[in-house]
Amino acid sequence: MYQSLEAELHDAFWSAEGPPAELPLLRDFLKRHPGPALELGCGSGRLLLPLLKDGFPLEGLDNAPEMIALCKKDAQLQKLTPTLHCGDLFALPAGPTYQAIAIPAFTLQLLPDPIAVVRRLSDLLPPDGGLYFSVFYPWAELESELPENEFYPDHSLTLPNGQTARLTTKHSLDRQAQILTRTHHYELLTGNEVERSHQSTQIIRYCTEEDWAHLLDATGFRIQEKIEDFDPSQTNNEEAGETAGVTTFFAVKIYTTNQNFGFDFYFGFVRHHRRHHLADVG
Repeated sequence: MYQSLEAELHDAFWSAEGPPAELPLLRDFLKRHPGPALELGCGSGRLLLPLLKDGFPLEGLDNAPEMIALCKKDAQLQKLTPTLHCGDLFALPAGPTYQAIAIPAFTLQLLPDPIAVVRRLSDLLPPDGGLYFSVFYPWAELESELPENEFYPDHSLTLPNGQTARLTTKHSLDRQAQILTRTHHYELLTGNEVERSHQSTQIIRYCTEEDWAHLLDATGFRIQEKIEDFDPSQTNNEEAGETAGVTTFFAVKIYTTNQNFGFDFYFGFVRHHRRHHLADVG
């Protein structure tokens, strides 16, 4: 959950990276599944509002009130009226509600139980409904390109009012559990004086592309496309060279999972084993 200075500076740091790389992929995905759609982890509307402006009937869900407030404020400035849900995914009404659900910006890896989340999303989709999500593999941390357990510069930029926004980050790895913990320290400076600061911690679950594919298969989805580093030319390319470790999945629901389907949990994530065959009703 983004709060305080982290919420306020969220879009400024993202904007400094350039145009959102996921927007073209999300447009492509939503065109494939016309009808009501949901973005899980919509935050301040960085992706949702441009898509809403494009005419997609996209709703947003986020559990951070400060981010929802920022989204509403920006939407008002753009004369948009998004449907926003502030709260928990599991509080949404049961039954197929959406034709498409998107989880961009690595949000799925921040959630404590990705299996339960994807199962819940399956309940909200009809057969052939679409699921989109992006994930990353932390090569820089795993290969010690970044120092562990000490702060290093992450982002710094000058805001329109002349103040400086600064972010430093430190991380730790639990390689056996496949968990990356990041601590972010945000500062807002006037000259050399720190006016405000805020510190937050993210717990990120990572695994291989194969494991994400297992998760989709286990929860009743078939992969349509797998895109590397947000580059559509790197689609379903099993022989792709060195990548940044970012993978985007386009998937469709093909069946409802059997509750007797079992998972073995280890290394902090999942591998699955079939206890019963699942009927393909797609």
